[in-house]
Amino acid sequence: MKIKFPLIEYLEVTNYQLYPGENGRSGLRIEFDKGPWIILGVNGLGKSTLLLMLKRLLTGAATVRDAGFSGQANELQASDQKVFASRVGDRATDAYATLRVRVGTRRFTIRRKLSDLSLVSAILSDDGAEIALPEETILRAELTSATGLSRYEDFLRIIDRVVFYLEGRKSLVWNTAAQYELFRALLMPAESEAIRSLEGIIISSDSSARNLNASLHKLALRRSQEMAKRIDVAETTAMLADVKGKLADLQRHEEQLVLDMLDLERERGDARTSRMSSAKEVAELSARYEEEKYRLLRHAFAKVPNSDKYILLKLISDGECYVCGNESEEAARQLEARAKDGRCIVCGSKRNSDDTVMPLAEAVQDKAQKLHLDLELARTRLKGSEERLSRAVEAYSEQRKQLDAIRDELDAAKRNVRRIQKQLPSETYAEEIDYDNRIETFRREVLAFRAERDQAEDDISSLLSDLSEATVKIRSDLESIFARRAKAFFAEGVRLVYDPRRERIGQGGRTFEFPAFEVELTSGSAVGEYIRRDEDDVSLSQREYIDLIFRMSLVEALGENNAGTFVVDGPEGSVDAVFARRAGELFSGVAASGSAMSVILACNVVAGDFIPYTLKNFRTTKAREDRTVNLMHLAAPTAALSNLRADYDSAVDEILGRTV
Repeated sequence: MKIKFPLIEYLEVTNYQLYPGENGRSGLRIEFDKGPWIILGVNGLGKSTLLLMLKRLLTGAATVRDAGFSGQANELQASDQKVFASRVGDRATDAYATLRVRVGTRRFTIRRKLSDLSLVSAILSDDGAEIALPEETILRAELTSATGLSRYEDFLRIIDRVVFYLEGRKSLVWNTAAQYELFRALLMPAESEAIRSLEGIIISSDSSARNLNASLHKLALRRSQEMAKRIDVAETTAMLADVKGKLADLQRHEEQLVLDMLDLERERGDARTSRMSSAKEVAELSARYEEEKYRLLRHAFAKVPNSDKYILLKLISDGECYVCGNESEEAARQLEARAKDGRCIVCGSKRNSDDTVMPLAEAVQDKAQKLHLDLELARTRLKGSEERLSRAVEAYSEQRKQLDAIRDELDAAKRNVRRIQKQLPSETYAEEIDYDNRIETFRREVLAFRAERDQAEDDISSLLSDLSEATVKIRSDLESIFARRAKAFFAEGVRLVYDPRRERIGQGGRTFEFPAFEVELTSGSAVGEYIRRDEDDVSLSQREYIDLIFRMSLVEALGENNAGTFVVDGPEGSVDAVFARRAGELFSGVAASGSAMSVILACNVVAGDFIPYTLKNFRTTKAREDRTVNLMHLAAPTAALSNLRADYDSAVDEILGRTV
């Protein structure tokens, strides 16, 4: 069975600010036919955007996930609906684009809004009849059917991996998973859905079986641990009883310490109250004593002028002479003694009998002496209270330390009890029965999932065998076509080799053979020997052109009437001057083959042979201009183009005027 690859025939873009059209009017209208086409421009002019527009007009805002087994997850993914709106100032509010594409004998005319890629209309022209496709899902189904595939996901896969080779290129020849999915779609389109479904069942059942098996293993381990506990239950019980006895002793000790702490706390409170009371008593008696001393001195200085009295009182109270400024404690003591003895406080002479001050002074002196005695007694009591408080605080602190220590021992003993208790089996067998029931349930479910996986593997085994057989049938054609095309481009020896891989679909289960090709290159240091196989062993240009040639070979080998469109962004960018000519020859050869194949290449205005050799079969300048979509006259100009347009136009004239 041959696949009908899409052949792009026509593009129209209106009211999109990036492409105002010739002289700023009417937008773009491009009629493509077989052979090479050049989308020519400079950086920032919208070449890549134009190629992406071709793709999104065909697919809408949908793409397919990357290659690889993904279980039963949806393969379709949404792409950015606003991709074209975000590139222009008016958000593409009134912009529309129309694509006409032929798939086999059917033509699809698809019109979308560029603001969100929504479908405006889709017309299917088939055998003279025109059929409206009013919904995206209907359009997808018709495109898939016209291609000869059975799944829209496979249609997108071909668009991504074969038809379009844009920025962010996805490799095919070095991605064996992508190769398998592509061969599945191309060689067994009718069975592709069944194979994909079986892959999902295998992944899902294998994953479920492994997850349940992990839980089963944990349950079995716990069950085993419970059984081991029963063997040592007597010894463990004795150990637990001993530890619990020590725990009880510690708890009683703690209780006693707590009671003792209460007594010590009360004693500390009483001692603190007693000290406060004694201190208050001392303070009151000190004040009264000082007051009586003052009264006594005033009587002693009854006949002394106030100024002198102040000096003498200061000397007695502070022990400092206000006349010379020196400390005079001895003088102060003598003055105070004279005052107490009723003598003259200045000269120490006995007072006259008619001195009226003396009786009162003696009375005051007696009172002061009595207060002094009371004060000394109060001070003695205060000292006793402070010593009592100190003893109470020290005893309380020591008891606190003992309590903290015993509580640490208690915590350790409790942890020990819990540890030993865990070594004992449950008191009843209920938990073990529950373990047994759950283990049995899990075991049955694991077996059921494995049986489901085994059945799916049985089913997919024959399908994958058929797929390998179908791939082997095209093997020689594909390798031959690849060799022919590669020889036209590469200087080294390059060949495509069928090298199926063996791999599991899930993490467990059987391995299967998946069709895959790999590329071998000779090395510059060992001419004639194919030694380079890895993607990292080749240069960027070799990598890109090997992948392009592989895709072209697939279309030629599997495409109906060798028809189809390749869309490539920047094919001139990775090759040097010599290989630019070879690359041009490669693409021009597409038209020369007599097939209906077309190639749309987006290129910068570059000197060299790439563009002249790509268009070498078009002998006149006019014919080459007709194969060129010159965005320098159709797209909104960049600053570089506005300032250097004459230079660019001259360069384009030179490129398109050359014949080879």
